[in-house]
Amino acid sequence: MNLDELLKAAITDPSKRSVFLQTLIKSDVYVIVKNPVKQSNNSEGGIQLELITTQNPDGDIFIPFFTSFRALQQFAKRYVDCYKINCLRFFDLIQSVSAVLNPNSYGKEFSSQEIKSILLIAQNLKIKAISYNEADIISYRRCEHSVSHITKAASKFLAKQPNVDKAYILEMIKGCERPQILLVLDMMGSTRKLFVPLSKYLSKIVKSNEHLCFISLEQDMGKKAAATVEPFYTRKKRYFEK
Repeated sequence: MNLDELLKAAITDPSKRSVFLQTLIKSDVYVIVKNPVKQSNNSEGGIQLELITTQNPDGDIFIPFFTSFRALQQFAKRYVDCYKINCLRFFDLIQSVSAVLNPNSYGKEFSSQEIKSILLIAQNLKIKAISYNEADIISYRRCEHSVSHITKAASKFLAKQPNVDKAYILEMIKGCERPQILLVLDMMGSTRKLFVPLSKYLSKIVKSNEHLCFISLEQDMGKKAAATVEPFYTRKKRYFEK
């Protein structure tokens, strides 16, 4: 039985679901991409792809993927750029987002928690093609659009925080997700007591397409991110520090 037939069988017969899942993670699936896939310029020979997302009637966002090119065409109803990828690798790239296999047809929804569970099982079974370590699929880069409205407001807020020495801003990309704006703070004390009011303060000026994240420089991911940029804010030294 091919993947399509296994999927149909699994929907009506629960005993077939284990076989379907085992076959799925070893199979290639089709995804719709916003632009033609390009090879990365890094030495690891990766790829650059941005997957489309869509919404269900309840407004929940998910990434569609398909058992075959024919199933993809039935969903898209027009020409779209697509890419064929190992299903396990696909799950690894989108593990914080829900996905639906063959939407608008016989299909199956995979929640982000279910995807992470599948990845963990695959890791324990030593099935290749995944990293599961979230840090492995995160990359950082300088912001590609002006964020002066954020740095200006953040600097004003941070100037009143004696426990913050420096602040950095850059874009963080998790797998195929849209870039998020990341603020890395070199600070002491409780992150919650700083991040919550800072987030509320900046929510008044961020644009609708901007999503902010915060992390302390103390964490390894914070160190890795901050190493790529210069700080936009540095606390002025107090008199006794000069």
